[in-house]
Amino acid sequence: MKDSTMESTISDIQLYVENQIPQIASEKSLLAGSIGESPSKYSRSPGMWNAVFKKLDFDAAYVPFDVRPENLSNFVNALKNYPGFMGANVTVPYKLDIMNLLDSIDITASQIGAVNTFALNIDQTLTGFNTDADGLISSMLQRLPGESESFISTLKGKTVLLLGAGGAGRAAAFAIASQIEEGTLYMTNRSQKRVEDLAYEVQATVSDSTKILAIPAETVHLYMPELDVIVNASTVGQSGIRALTNKSLTSLEPFSSLSPANPPEINDQNDALLFWQKWFVLSYPEITLNNQASMQAITSAKSSAVFVDAVYSPNETVLLRHARLSGRKTLNGRGMLIMQAASSFVNRMTRRHLENAGYDPDSLYDFVVETMSEAF
Repeated sequence: MKDSTMESTISDIQLYVENQIPQIASEKSLLAGSIGESPSKYSRSPGMWNAVFKKLDFDAAYVPFDVRPENLSNFVNALKNYPGFMGANVTVPYKLDIMNLLDSIDITASQIGAVNTFALNIDQTLTGFNTDADGLISSMLQRLPGESESFISTLKGKTVLLLGAGGAGRAAAFAIASQIEEGTLYMTNRSQKRVEDLAYEVQATVSDSTKILAIPAETVHLYMPELDVIVNASTVGQSGIRALTNKSLTSLEPFSSLSPANPPEINDQNDALLFWQKWFVLSYPEITLNNQASMQAITSAKSSAVFVDAVYSPNETVLLRHARLSGRKTLNGRGMLIMQAASSFVNRMTRRHLENAGYDPDSLYDFVVETMSEAF
């Protein structure tokens, strides 16, 4: 690990990053970015953030960082010691792991148990935050740029199904529970123990009149007729190739999060086209089973039920396509990403730097939302 007393360079950071760090990182005095398994392959955040920086004539760059699990600690240390580093967003699969590498966690992120944003403080310490919760609720209840009205008017009294109990799922669980007021939140996850533990934690934050219940993934279809809102906060349906800890590869893109997904794994082919050719032959029986179960479940839902997916790449997941084709209203993760990014920009990682440059961050919020929306 690099000596923590020495300043880092872009070359030092590159040692722990799989993708080539864009040249713009070396051309600007301030740096932020997105950290995950492979944000360089799908993340819209660089385009959104850099569009705001450009309009403000702000001397900063936002770039993606593809980081392997074994490099995460050294990578964060190198960032921390890079002059001009402001902070970063954190995506799959590090929203929980990153917490052990930060100096402090704010109250909301501590309660959620996941961090999607961290900022470098003036004393060179790192503080973690979670803006996913606000982003999800805002995307559903506030009118998004380009829309004539909000997706839904309220969550109060609703019966909601939440799919996923990872970093995004935890944020969504606490956020939804705080809004449904005497409604019911059903939660499911591939790991039943994880979702049961989360349900217990969430129930402790709301009144007894609000019901928080963990249900087995294989029983989801039984609850469909009573649901008002279905929210996917898992990675099922997300585009691209996923590298697993055993160094094999798979994909969740062709699957619906509404039914069990069991994608096969294959050895690293070092060639994306070859991967897809081999993987698809092995996968289509599982894809068929998953998609059929998803469509059957959706047909049993209320005609008024709405579907929300935190995934934004692809623009329409298998879950949302099935819902749309069945005549149900859908919302993808675009709004959630924009709203959480605007919150992160105005309130978290760039706030003190904006103030140092003479800006009033709070007055920039609507401008940031509009600009990020245009650049998405």
